[in-house]
Amino acid sequence: MKSKKEKTLKAYIKSKTKNEEFRLAYEEVKMHFKIAHLIEELRIKSDMTQAQLAKKSSVSQPMIARLEKGDQDRVPTLSTINKVFKALGYEVEIGVKKAA
Repeated sequence: MKSKKEKTLKAYIKSKTKNEEFRLAYEEVKMHFKIAHLIEELRIKSDMTQAQLAKKSSVSQPMIARLEKGDQDRVPTLSTINKVFKALGYEVEIGVKKAA
């Protein structure tokens, strides 16, 4: 069962996404957090530390930390994201769909 706060937040976001500028910014942030959560989840499942994943993917440990945090101030390249997923044993596929 969802809490009252979750319902309120979802209602707020839904009302704000009617504004095109807000909706675009929200979708970008949402994408960063999806990637962040997925990398952290797969790293933990693989029983690796950030340092181990960094070494295996040939990127710095601070970059792994930024990826897992969803840091939008220093956005990684697709190449970096691909290296990290490859080190975790996954391939990156990019898809698009018509916006609603």
